[in-house]
Amino acid sequence: MSKAGPSVITPGNASPPPQQSLHRRSIRQVWFTPKSNELIPKFWLWLGLLIMAVFTLAPFIYLFTSSISDTPDLLGGRLFPAHPTLYNYVRLLTGNGAGDYLASVRNSVEVAVMTTVISMVIGTLAAYAFARFRFPLRMTMLFGILAMQILPSISIIVPLYITMRNGLSIPIPFTHAFLLHTGSLLDSVWSLIIAYTSFSIPFVVWLLSGYFQTIPRELEESAFVDGCGRWRAMMRVILPLSVPGLAATAIFTLLNAWDEFVIANAFTQTYASKTLPIAIAEFIGKHGMDWGLMTAGGFIGSLPPVIIAMFLYRYIVSGLTVGGVKG
Repeated sequence: MSKAGPSVITPGNASPPPQQSLHRRSIRQVWFTPKSNELIPKFWLWLGLLIMAVFTLAPFIYLFTSSISDTPDLLGGRLFPAHPTLYNYVRLLTGNGAGDYLASVRNSVEVAVMTTVISMVIGTLAAYAFARFRFPLRMTMLFGILAMQILPSISIIVPLYITMRNGLSIPIPFTHAFLLHTGSLLDSVWSLIIAYTSFSIPFVVWLLSGYFQTIPRELEESAFVDGCGRWRAMMRVILPLSVPGLAATAIFTLLNAWDEFVIANAFTQTYASKTLPIAIAEFIGKHGMDWGLMTAGGFIGSLPPVIIAMFLYRYIVSGLTVGGVKG
């Protein structure tokens, strides 16, 4: 009977232990092998999401780091300040032009809120009519509204400017009198509210009409059986079930009115009506540019949309995905 000596593993024929090999295979299956219901492996999916997040957030992060940089760092093109400072914010909020900047913030809030409220009230009623009533040329009118939304704002800025310059008027038929005549609306926040509302209502109607069609008619008919009229059924059944769609539509309407530039630049001349995008753009002069005030003002101006989107992103996703697929 011979005794076998201890086996020797040479570097050439070494193999990983069974547990290590199993662990490697598990990692490869989890991260690099797509499941039957997956399009791409999980590793490449997360890598793509990471690249997209960096690409999306990089401008916002650079805006913030620039706003807390001093002049040498800004002119030197440093991504991160060597000596962070809040001096730009102090100059913006307490300097010589602080009153004008705060007035532009107040105008932006007023214009965005009023545009959203008016557009949502008119657009919701119109969208309900398109979703629940059947009348001749219904789809043609709905696509006409969509065409108005697709129309670029620059194409109708001249007619809008003439309308605002002459003022809105409601004449009394067969007379030379006017039931309402506003006079010139240029250089007032109402010129922006009216202009933005004309663009926002088609967006509200198109999005909410699709959302209302996703709500079963049986729920509304049950309300009729319980004695509700059309109006009470809409207020007590349809609108509570449409909160995600209403919230998403209101958010996008608010954001569009908040950062609009072209019409605001044409319709406003003084800080009685200038909005935040115009105030920030005016930090660029003929012979120079105040990077510090521009970046600080831009960062403060970008905070409301970011905060709203962070708190209400669930409504944005659900409202758009449900209402956008139903025509």
